[in-house]
Amino acid sequence: MAEFVRATVERDYGNASEFFRDLVREKIRKEVEADVRFLETVTHGAPAGPEDTDIEDILRIQKQVRKELRARRH
Repeated sequence: MAEFVRATVERDYGNASEFFRDLVREKIRKEVEADVRFLETVTHGAPAGPEDTDIEDILRIQKQVRKELRARRH
């Protein structure tokens, strides 16, 4: 393995640190791609976001809670 690293560094990189940084970047890229693929599979067919009625309900509840909190302070 050490000989492979030496040969690769001599051929393609300025030093071993550059080689290992490149390996780490590649590993990170692969993990991000795997995460994206996973997210795409688990969200396939899911709605893109809340419906307008959901947002209206949330805002209505939020308004009511704020009103109740103001009433308690007075």
